[in-house]
Amino acid sequence: MRKLRTCDSAQLNTGVSKCPPDFENMKGAILVPPGTKLPADLTAEKLEQMVHADRPDRIFGIVRFTEYAKNGGEIQTAANGYDGEAPTGVSARKDTFTLNKFFPELMAALTRTYNQQWDAYFFDDNNMLFGLKDGTDTLAGYPMTAVYGDSTPFNTSSAKATMTVTFAHENAKRAITDFDFVQLDFNPQKCVLGLTNVRMEKSATSGNAYKLFEDVGGYDVTGIYGPLIAAAGNTVVSGATSALTYDDTTQTLTIASTSGADIRLKSPSVLYENDIKGIEQVA
Repeated sequence: MRKLRTCDSAQLNTGVSKCPPDFENMKGAILVPPGTKLPADLTAEKLEQMVHADRPDRIFGIVRFTEYAKNGGEIQTAANGYDGEAPTGVSARKDTFTLNKFFPELMAALTRTYNQQWDAYFFDDNNMLFGLKDGTDTLAGYPMTAVYGDSTPFNTSSAKATMTVTFAHENAKRAITDFDFVQLDFNPQKCVLGLTNVRMEKSATSGNAYKLFEDVGGYDVTGIYGPLIAAAGNTVVSGATSALTYDDTTQTLTIASTSGADIRLKSPSVLYENDIKGIEQVA
């Protein structure tokens, strides 16, 4: 007998949950490499650790959302001759979120990677994590063909500089039919703040005093991270030949090294293990 087909996908039920969730405003997104999932036993510590993981296993948070606009993702219909309207599909969908302010570092990063594909999760103010059903017990992300930013980088006469992030869905129909969510028991927002690019350079042409500063804008973060780096020493800095010290008066790190040595912070995963969070050194 030939293989038979059924029509399970078209069966209709109109019942709803006995405890309908009261969804809150979206607060942020989590980008993961395509096909990667957040673990079913997700905790705040695991989430923060994944943000600091070595590439390609790193995940990326985008926060904080203050407004949402949907474009597309609607049922499309057309008439066949003089017959009635019939559905032809679902239009391409883009979700656009306004951020709480303009972040030039984030705008630059999203522009550099706008051709890159991601899976995306979203979370709301009630710590609800949104994604897709995929036939397993672990929530999957929404596949995205692109994630990109747009901005008004300077103040206008009536508003501050603004920024939006747009998520272009790979499959607008599946975003509807496979919609799912799980309740987290922690607030993910502070766990996915992401890594800031920093540089570490000598503060003078001679000597061993170093400054740590943000790559965009040059904000001096030596006073924030210097004591932590000095306490961890060679564990978090490569190229040093002796113990590191931090001078609170000048807010500089003293790092002794051999001539020509490349003084660098180690990877974010190593920094994280030593309680140094939120930064990655760039060349």
